[in-house]
Amino acid sequence: MRRFYVEPGTVRGRQVSLGPEAAHRLARVLRLRSGEHLVLFDGSGQEWEVELKSVGAKGLTAVVVQEVPAPPEPRVHLTLLACLLKEPRFELLLEKATELGVAEIVPVVARRSVVRPWKEGAKQERWRRIVIEATEQCERARPPELHPPVPLPQALRRAEGLRIVPWEEERSQGLGQLLRGLREPPRQVSLLVGPEGGLEPQEVEMARQCGFAVVTLGPRILRAETAALVACALVMHELGELGP
Repeated sequence: MRRFYVEPGTVRGRQVSLGPEAAHRLARVLRLRSGEHLVLFDGSGQEWEVELKSVGAKGLTAVVVQEVPAPPEPRVHLTLLACLLKEPRFELLLEKATELGVAEIVPVVARRSVVRPWKEGAKQERWRRIVIEATEQCERARPPELHPPVPLPQALRRAEGLRIVPWEEERSQGLGQLLRGLREPPRQVSLLVGPEGGLEPQEVEMARQCGFAVVTLGPRILRAETAALVACALVMHELGELGP
């Protein structure tokens, strides 16, 4: 059955009503009809199988068939501090980071970030739709928290838990090596990944001073979005969140 994210508090009791935006997506985009079943979830840890009763341009109604527990979220809270990239690549990063189980995404403005003027609300809404649709597709319990863009110094100050920054100039310590050397697995990880062109040495030093461990991802130079996804996957794998 298809999964569909709804805002918290939408499902109350047995009857469910959704507005015209949801009706458009379900009826026009997904082509669902009355009598079909789907799963609604709101990030609360609970999901609902519902049967559509009526679908129209102004909204739709459904009835709850059963409640089911949502799939578990990763035990580690991974925050990705992702320096802004050109739009298609950054949107790909948002989608795939969601699939990998990232809990928070903080867009970061570094010195080499490719930043174009945008209407803040419109851009944030598009990014939010991307992570929600990725959450629905990969069957996560909740979408990652998506923050507005912030300057690098502010992002560094906000970082919590184990703090890591992959850098192409680092040679001595690998990401896997760092994680395997920990006495106990961290509950929270903040991962900073630079923009196209990489972080400047002064920015890496600023990160060091804020408690970030600088690591290498290997001998090859990766694109920024590739480096971010490889680093997220390595963190999740080493901390037991990918595979048995």
